[in-house]
Amino acid sequence: MKGRYYLFMLVYCFYSTLVLSQPLNSSFEDWTMGEPNDWFTSDIFGLISGVSQSADAHEGSSSAEMTIVDFGGSPWPPFMLSMDAMGNGHPVSQKHGSLKGWYKFNPLGIEWLTILVTMSASDSTYVGGGANVIQTATSSWTEFTVPITYLDGSPDPAQTYIYFIVNDSTGTLGTVGSSAKIDHLSFTGPSSVEQFSNTPDEFTLKQNYPNPFNPSTKIEYSLPEASYVDLKVYDILGNEISTLVSEEQSAGTYRADFTASNLSSGFYIAQLRVGNFVKSIKMTLLK
Repeated sequence: MKGRYYLFMLVYCFYSTLVLSQPLNSSFEDWTMGEPNDWFTSDIFGLISGVSQSADAHEGSSSAEMTIVDFGGSPWPPFMLSMDAMGNGHPVSQKHGSLKGWYKFNPLGIEWLTILVTMSASDSTYVGGGANVIQTATSSWTEFTVPITYLDGSPDPAQTYIYFIVNDSTGTLGTVGSSAKIDHLSFTGPSSVEQFSNTPDEFTLKQNYPNPFNPSTKIEYSLPEASYVDLKVYDILGNEISTLVSEEQSAGTYRADFTASNLSSGFYIAQLRVGNFVKSIKMTLLK
């Protein structure tokens, strides 16, 4: 009986840590008086309702829909922020590698869907963050990724602020009726990208090491000039598994960590895309 009790407590503690490591109300199933629980929005009760519950969901029964509405003859851009009434962000317990989620986007003008992630320590100091700006309309549920990078030597974050906004890419307020739907948010496991040299001569992507690996491996690449970098991992069928890097980086040599704790044994493809330079390597996960 005592052994079963300890086993139950171990499972309970593991599950509690897992729950705390993910955004609250991550699939926007819970709403109160037209507002998503655990999220602060641009709405003003009785005056503005640009954020609403939609029955069109990627997972579960609802999603959050953000629509630019008219307020006093001017567009009112909608936003959502993972923050409670006391100003606290959602709790986290580790340095997550990225935020993932699903979206639909219907811009009627030249709007952007901007996603920002900020990681803060227990004393609210900044320890890391990331961003993704989406400009392409899509009427089907599409996955997005926001890679998160951290300050060197920073402590593990204690809270996260996740921010979504739909507005005009020129800095104006946007077009009334432009909208986006957000659903099924999740953080990936810990990962990092480390810059350790700044004198490469050419674009390169080296074979990961160790290879085979279990469950983590390192992927090294070099940039002879400042460039926008996409480094992604696919399964052997071409399905995207993880976005390790999607950002502008200065010239240098970098090492990215890829952790595959939740994947099965098999072959995976890491692909580096920098402008016209594209290179792929095959990696073997052996558990």
